[in-house]
Amino acid sequence: MEYRFLPKKEIACFVTGLLKDFKVYGPVKLVPAGMPSNASIGDTKKGKDGFPMYGEINSPKDLNLLHTPTHLSPKQYLFPPKETLLKFKNGEKPGIESVVEAHDQVLFGVHPCDIHAIRLLDRVFAYGPKDVNYLKRREKTFIIGIDCIPDKHCFCKSVNTMTADYGFDLFLHDIGSGFVIEIGTAKGKDILYKHAKTKKATNKEIKKIVEFKNKKAEMFVTTLNADASTLPLIYSGRYYSPVWEKIGKICYGCGSCNNVCPTCYCFDVRDEIKANLSEGERYRVWDACTLEDFAKVAGGHSFRKTRAERLRHRFNRKFQYQVDKFGGLFCVGCGRCIRTCLVNINIAEVTNELIEESNRKP
Repeated sequence: MEYRFLPKKEIACFVTGLLKDFKVYGPVKLVPAGMPSNASIGDTKKGKDGFPMYGEINSPKDLNLLHTPTHLSPKQYLFPPKETLLKFKNGEKPGIESVVEAHDQVLFGVHPCDIHAIRLLDRVFAYGPKDVNYLKRREKTFIIGIDCIPDKHCFCKSVNTMTADYGFDLFLHDIGSGFVIEIGTAKGKDILYKHAKTKKATNKEIKKIVEFKNKKAEMFVTTLNADASTLPLIYSGRYYSPVWEKIGKICYGCGSCNNVCPTCYCFDVRDEIKANLSEGERYRVWDACTLEDFAKVAGGHSFRKTRAERLRHRFNRKFQYQVDKFGGLFCVGCGRCIRTCLVNINIAEVTNELIEESNRKP
């Protein structure tokens, strides 16, 4: 592994260079309505509900490299909430045209949990019939990770996603005076050398990475009370737990938890016909297993009629059902679903209740 050192004052030049070759997305400072666009950093909001948000970077000044969690993950730039798959037309020359929209892009400031989430999505969309739209976009995506600091809802340490050893092209470790940059791929090395003036990191600077990781490991308020490797078995034995009815009674079934989750990948496919009745398009939109219509089939029948059943399905998708097929838990411990839930359903607390039940009952 190669490490380079970049002074903080040089980060703007690095971003400027990237903007010449890529569209760049990262955490942004949002300016409240009515405030001039040249407002100072102190006058701007962090983002949605006090959390930074991903957006397009047009200038180094737009980038807000905070170490706190983002409101949404960068998943939307690989798997958009709405995406046209094909266009079709009728008439004298009927035809179908597939649509694959992809451009060279950089995801800047991606936290370790989201790097793990992207790796899971890579496996999902390459499984079986390959998803051309996702994979083409992923091929053109350059990932720059950065260290983060957990808030009271993060529990990535408990699911082994606190750090990322691969899955990125470059990774920035903030050591105060600058960034120690970990080079993850040959492409990452080429782009770093092209757009940034760096020097070889010293052993003292590299040692600060380990010091930060050790310090970060002690910061977590939320933890799971069992080893991550045991969670699939615990969930499989708690299918009839009273926990599901308890949280099902308060759940609104709004789908917010699905929408903010960096590993949810379900979608619905729809057709839209233009007013001339001779042209249209087929597109997909994000869907959510907590929504009432998700499991409905012909005749209005549903495999999961109650909110309790739908929540049980969602939680098992994160901790049990996908593990064997894709080689990992589908919860990366980012805490977004906890922050977003309107009735404070806490995936970590629910999991700990199931762990406690499992310890009491054979």
